[in-house]
Amino acid sequence: MTPQDCPGPAGQDRVPPRGLTGWATDMAWRSLASVPFLMVASGIAFILVVNALIGYGIWQNRRDALDAAQHNLEQSARMLDEQVVHAIEAADWLFADIDAMMVMGGEIVNDPRTAASVFRYLRLRREAFPPVADILVAGPDGRVRYSASGNRPVDFDLHDRPYFTVHRDRVDAGLYVGTPLAGWSHAKSPVVPISRRLTLADGGFGGVMVILLSPSALDSAFAAARIKRGGSALLALEAPGGDGQSMVLTNQYAVDALVGASLSDWPALNAALGRAQAGTRVLESVGGIDYLVSFRRTARYPFILVTTQPQSDALADWRRDTAAWSFVGLAMTSAIAVLTWFVVRQHRRREQDQEKLAQASRRIRGILESMMDAVITIDSHGRIETFNRAAEVMFGYREAEAVGQSIDMLIPEPFRLDHGRWLEEYRPGRGSRIIGNDREVMAQRRDGAVFPMNLAVSELVLNQGDADRRLFVGVIRDITIRKQKEAEVLAAKSQAEMANRAKSEFLANMSHELRTPLNAIIGFSEILDSEFFGKLNERQKACAKDIYDSGRHLLDIVNAVLDMSKIEAGRYELTEELFDPSEALTQCLTMVRERAADAKVELLHALNIAHPSIWADRRAFKQVILNLLSNAVKFTPKGGRVTLDALVDEDGCLVVSVSDTGIGIPADFMAHLFEPFRQADNSTSRRYEGTGLGLSISKNFMELHGGTLACASEVGVGTTMTARLPASRVMSGDPRAALAALGMG
Repeated sequence: MTPQDCPGPAGQDRVPPRGLTGWATDMAWRSLASVPFLMVASGIAFILVVNALIGYGIWQNRRDALDAAQHNLEQSARMLDEQVVHAIEAADWLFADIDAMMVMGGEIVNDPRTAASVFRYLRLRREAFPPVADILVAGPDGRVRYSASGNRPVDFDLHDRPYFTVHRDRVDAGLYVGTPLAGWSHAKSPVVPISRRLTLADGGFGGVMVILLSPSALDSAFAAARIKRGGSALLALEAPGGDGQSMVLTNQYAVDALVGASLSDWPALNAALGRAQAGTRVLESVGGIDYLVSFRRTARYPFILVTTQPQSDALADWRRDTAAWSFVGLAMTSAIAVLTWFVVRQHRRREQDQEKLAQASRRIRGILESMMDAVITIDSHGRIETFNRAAEVMFGYREAEAVGQSIDMLIPEPFRLDHGRWLEEYRPGRGSRIIGNDREVMAQRRDGAVFPMNLAVSELVLNQGDADRRLFVGVIRDITIRKQKEAEVLAAKSQAEMANRAKSEFLANMSHELRTPLNAIIGFSEILDSEFFGKLNERQKACAKDIYDSGRHLLDIVNAVLDMSKIEAGRYELTEELFDPSEALTQCLTMVRERAADAKVELLHALNIAHPSIWADRRAFKQVILNLLSNAVKFTPKGGRVTLDALVDEDGCLVVSVSDTGIGIPADFMAHLFEPFRQADNSTSRRYEGTGLGLSISKNFMELHGGTLACASEVGVGTTMTARLPASRVMSGDPRAALAALGMG
């Protein structure tokens, strides 16, 4: 017995299993009834309908674009026809005027007395008609008797020209248009001869009138034809008998196939012309490009007018519209596909977003907990919302104790009122001296201790529905140690300044005390050297000279130290006066000349020009120049040169330069060149003596005068020191008047 045979609920309610076919059918019906399938089916149906409508519209627009282009070409050809006929008729009217002028009493004018009038008349007629290049009048023998381009007969024979022989041989030839002539007289382009018979009063042949028409003058008519993009227009002269060799007279924006001078160069066009009076065709050019071509023959003259436009240009707008509509269809298809995908993925993305938010929250919390700086967040009412671990260590509160409390618990009593006022008056968007700026404030720990901190506050806006919630994030750093260090630095700086002032005062006092005995030593050595108290032997005189030289050297050092001390103390006062710089420079040269001679250094100068007077401290100015000259001589090897130059530059400044061919200054020492007591060689075995004060004092003297002292040097080549006095101290013209104008006199 099988379970299906058992009576009761266990067997009665059991549904017999169906086969694989039944299961597949159920799955198919479920799929067809599902919302995603219905959305996909609806989208496919909608796409098919829309794309069918778009395809029909694209096909219809192509027909409309071609029809419009053909209509535009036909209208342009018709307008050009009217313009050309008008120009030919104007030439015919001109023939009538010339005929009335030329034929008098049945004979052509041959009287030399009236020839000048005829020439002038023809010239005026030519100038009145811009398309006319020249006007000719030939006699019965074909010789040109009159021309609008000259004042005497032209030695030119037309008897064998078609536009002459046709009128000679036929009385009824009427207006004849000949083939273009190249290189005619002063014409810049080929001209078209138009001729008419000159008939005598008795009906005999009196000659031929010829108007040379410039096709290029018809360009204005072609330019007036508004052919759309890529189009061209041309005028051709139909060959007699219609043999297909029609000559192109002029064209605008010629197509690639019309490079030659005959319409036969475009076989498709030549075949389409045939005997048709007018027509519009789609023709293939020699280059394989399809063109829309409209042509028409003038009714009374042998001219053919052709307007063309590449079919691709005529369909340019259609292609653009086709691309746009195709993009619309593609966009709609993509939109439906994206919408279907969006519905399927929406729930999964929501779950992923929630997980990302949870991870971000944990990450931000971990960052806050690992920061060395305290981070505290408060709301717009001043209540604490976050309190990281660094804040717990800094203030002594646990996070649970601080969150929800007023920020006033961390602010000392004297500053709480200001903070509360700031929160009340703060308005978003108005700017604040607190938001976005670092500032130093005082804070209070749990035990009541007050300490300085650096506070940076930023604003955080949280979007919660219709309203925005604002939080203020404060990043806090305890700067107690930094403040202590700053106080120590300030104290050390104050002590250093006091020590520097004491050093300067000491040097000034010591220098003053040393100058008195030094002056006595120098004076007594001079007395001994002069043998005022009796004769001295050579050894005694040498000792006296050594005493004098040593005393002078020591006095120079003392004076330099004294000057440097006064400058550093800001007590050096300039004794300004008006003097000639050339005189001072010459004195400086004299003072160092003997030293240069002893060192076998050539001393040159360029002081042969007159310099204006200057308003400066004479002693300081001379000391600067002496320092520069002495240094140049000292650091220039035997056989070298030292050159002193002075000039007034284009800015009116006095520029004094001292150049040498000495040892030069190393590049790494240039930054310390003007520091006091500094020399390039500071070793105990250095070759050159000195205190290292000369250049420092010289630079300070120049700056006290408002000037500069600069150096340019190359090791092994030499050095150039340049002292520049400002133009305000250089007195051009009458120096006394200049001083009075400046308030210095």
